[in-house]
Amino acid sequence: MKPEEIAAYIGAAAWLPQIIVWIYRAIVKTRLRVIPDQTAEVGFTSFGPIFNVRMAFFVENRDLIIDGVELVVRHEGGEARMFRWAGLGETISEITDAAGNKQIISKDQTPIAIKVVTRSLLEKFVRFQEPRFHVADGSTTRALVSHFNFLKQRSPDGFVPQILESKEYFSVVEQRQKWFWWKPGRYELTLKPSSPQKFKLVGSTFTFDLQEVDVDLLRRNLPIIDTEIRNVIMSNVPETKPDQFIWQWANVTMLRNNDA
Repeated sequence: MKPEEIAAYIGAAAWLPQIIVWIYRAIVKTRLRVIPDQTAEVGFTSFGPIFNVRMAFFVENRDLIIDGVELVVRHEGGEARMFRWAGLGETISEITDAAGNKQIISKDQTPIAIKVVTRSLLEKFVRFQEPRFHVADGSTTRALVSHFNFLKQRSPDGFVPQILESKEYFSVVEQRQKWFWWKPGRYELTLKPSSPQKFKLVGSTFTFDLQEVDVDLLRRNLPIIDTEIRNVIMSNVPETKPDQFIWQWANVTMLRNNDA
């Protein structure tokens, strides 16, 4: 064998590990598994229907960028709604003093994208909201804000009572309240993460039961919609104290379906 032939074989062999890596990446897909906490929060506020749950994201084979997570919520009666992640929370540290008091330091962020790496779990408190609610709410809210600014400019000293009696105000309240659709029964949840990379999702469906008592609890939030908006408008009157309120939440147990 000539020296130049030997050199050619050596050069080709040097590329072999990289070629193997390319073949491996082409054949082996990233596997994503999402593990929810055992308990989740079902809610209804001025942000519409809400579903909050802590999740652990785990990938195999390769790191993965997730640029969106949708959640299909289907009632046993057949009605389905689509949620999308609207907020992420992460616990940075938890400190307990000698008396047993806990101080939790957390970080909230607007979700754009997250990176899940193979060497560790990524835990996030994910807040899901219904995009259709925000689309519907946007038009009525903009009309109220426009009317608010008009009345404030025309009558700076007496515009608050006028805005509280306006059709724009009541339209916002009614629009938000009518989006309450939670009802008793079993719900199936289907996770739909998205990524610019190809991946296989493992274990994507879960269920929870919403009891009659849970729905009754959530319905107590309907009049608070009016209270919250009224507080915002009344804040334009000096020395006015806002009415106090507490949003009610239903805690539900998450059950994993037998999906592979």
